[in-house]
Amino acid sequence: MFAICFFAGTLSVQAETTKDNIWTIPHATPEVFYTHPAGGFYGVTTDGELFRQYPLFTDSSILIHKFAIGTAFFYVSDRGFIKASSDLVAISMYLARA
Repeated sequence: MFAICFFAGTLSVQAETTKDNIWTIPHATPEVFYTHPAGGFYGVTTDGELFRQYPLFTDSSILIHKFAIGTAFFYVSDRGFIKASSDLVAISMYLARA
């Protein structure tokens, strides 16, 4: 008879952010934060999760950014937050809010 034992090294593991839990789990603060020359920013949270926010267009008449963390994403614009399944749907929703 034998036993296999695994030790994770920590008792508390932060769940990866997904589209199903992004609005319900607590999020760690940014540990590393960089701005991107083309606009937007990116970095890593204190629990090691990558995040980024970047403009979908460089056209100044469309002010919408995509924010992604883990496998989740949503859109931030001058017309409010947009929850959409793709960039095309987000742009359509943005333009409909004119």
